[in-house]
Amino acid sequence: MKQLQWGLGDTLGVYKDFMKGQKLPLVIDKLDENSNLLWIGDRRTDRVILYFHGGAFLLPAQFFVPPFWKHVQRELKSKGKETGFVMLQYSLVPTAMFPTQLKQAVLAVQHLISMGVEPQNIQLTGDSAGGNLVLQLLSHMLHPVPEVPILTLRAPFGGAYPMSPWVSLTGKTGSMITNGDSDVIGIEALSYWGRIVLYGVPEKYRPYLEPYYAPEDWFANLSSVVRRVLITAGDAECLRDEIVVFADRLSKNYPKLQFVMQDHGVHNDPYFDFLWPEKVQGVLTPMILDFFASN
Repeated sequence: MKQLQWGLGDTLGVYKDFMKGQKLPLVIDKLDENSNLLWIGDRRTDRVILYFHGGAFLLPAQFFVPPFWKHVQRELKSKGKETGFVMLQYSLVPTAMFPTQLKQAVLAVQHLISMGVEPQNIQLTGDSAGGNLVLQLLSHMLHPVPEVPILTLRAPFGGAYPMSPWVSLTGKTGSMITNGDSDVIGIEALSYWGRIVLYGVPEKYRPYLEPYYAPEDWFANLSSVVRRVLITAGDAECLRDEIVVFADRLSKNYPKLQFVMQDHGVHNDPYFDFLWPEKVQGVLTPMILDFFASN
């Protein structure tokens, strides 16, 4: 795994390459716990999207991530909703195990608050493991992890959008099997990565890393920490069934939940709109834009 991580580089390198290609200056805020906040464009305090990248907590952000969120930024500006976008560079497993990434997410929020950003003007988002980290952060606010600084805000977050969230790291049935040939990631990789991330983590922390297995009332007070939640998944992705069950349970405690399943969609499907020279916007991207614009 460490050889693969070495070969892929790090999130900071992906960010620097993108900013160089866009002819934009680097805007980096150094945090404690060996983490950084990486801004695409200028720092802002009026409206901010805080993004946690995916990669199973083992891999850095990928090259196709910044172009998608830069597009979101441009579209929001065209709607009169200029928004700052900032990505957390967090430490990777196995060098840093749970709850390191959660600590770094808390530090990121605390930093934005210290800049003068109001909690209701912060919208959280993340894909796959990043979506898991969004849910970890919300779980921590409801059920604080003793080793992690408490995060208490004077108002709920404006919104949270987990894209194809990795809600079960140990799933082995249903769509994990049936969608193995249609998704971009298969059961073998997901199961292997899940074992690495969970290695040595006490059972009492399972609801944080695997919200699929959280008690039914775990998110009963979710409205006290976030105003709006959107979850999306793809019909053809291996994680589909776990996401569907999790979203259904969550909606019982949080009726405002917006859940969207994309027909024939794969894991993190919106990113694939930006992998080809001819950009063809899928059905989810306009919904994502509307979600962030409506805060």
